[in-house]
Amino acid sequence: MDDIVSLVRPEIYAMRPYSSARVEAEQATRIHLDANENPYPPYPGGAEQEGLNRYPEPQPPSLLGRFAEIYGLPVEQLFLSRGADESIDLLVRAFCAAGRDGILITPPTFVMYETAAAIQGAAVCRVPLVSGSYQLDADAMLAACDADPGIKLVFVCSPNNPTANLMDRAAVLRLAERLRGRAMVVVDELYLDYSGQPSLAGDIAEHPSLVVVRSLSKEYSLAGERCGITLAHPEVIGVLRRIMPPYPLTVTAIRAIGAAISPAGIAHGRRNIERILAERDRVRNALTQLSAVIEVFPSDANFLLLRTEEPQRLCAALAAQGIRLRDRSSVIDGGVRLSIGTPEENDDLLRALKLHG
Repeated sequence: MDDIVSLVRPEIYAMRPYSSARVEAEQATRIHLDANENPYPPYPGGAEQEGLNRYPEPQPPSLLGRFAEIYGLPVEQLFLSRGADESIDLLVRAFCAAGRDGILITPPTFVMYETAAAIQGAAVCRVPLVSGSYQLDADAMLAACDADPGIKLVFVCSPNNPTANLMDRAAVLRLAERLRGRAMVVVDELYLDYSGQPSLAGDIAEHPSLVVVRSLSKEYSLAGERCGITLAHPEVIGVLRRIMPPYPLTVTAIRAIGAAISPAGIAHGRRNIERILAERDRVRNALTQLSAVIEVFPSDANFLLLRTEEPQRLCAALAAQGIRLRDRSSVIDGGVRLSIGTPEENDDLLRALKLHG
């Protein structure tokens, strides 16, 4: 689609992607002598090590097919990466030429958008979220894009990190419609399953400037295996495939992901999400009773943001007891972010906070 192609860096769109041995293997292969692999399995050579001496498929069809069922999109609109961070980095590299183009972010928000832009040498335009509600200021964002035609990517984190709230769906779709042919709207939905709301991926057909980024870290308990899923127009997916690393996913990651997205794996994940949501409500209610806590923000994610008068002192005091929280006072006045753990971990946290006073 011309609206998308015109936004991609021309040299990226014209480049010939690296063709790995597994990409070129179009038919079933009995003997692999094309990738300079070691033909013997690693120590200790047991069943769990089987296949680790061979390169994995860069975009495993079995996983793509399953994700296509889960998200209701064709496989041509799916891309697998080493976590969502890699997808963010690839999008910035694909659409933003160093020293010429830029991104728009809505602070306070996830820092990796700005980090990826800095690595690429892309400019960063900041349009803060509306004070108090922490919703998008869509009018200001559109005005910023009008003023700077070099903005090629608009990042929206929903639910947002660190404020934990879901962004207004109508506002996001308005941005996608108004910026069509001018910028891509990248919606980071890593925490979406904790909100109970549907993904914007279903709106890509009507709004091809939308890109949705998901992850298996939060919702499928696979932070240690690193897998991100990008859902977008086939042209965007084609561009990402041009510049992806030869083998984004490891053999063990592919196995773990396959198990996690099986029907039994999804049912297991949903049960865990329900447990976390119940604990989120319990911990939030308990926090509101503590004198050290000024405010606890509503949450659509698996974490809570609170405000306290001495965030650094609080985080240090709990760290001394082996409990690590995230000091976010640099972006939210008095802000401290805490993830929802197991009931036992949450009980330890609440006891420590009571002792802190």
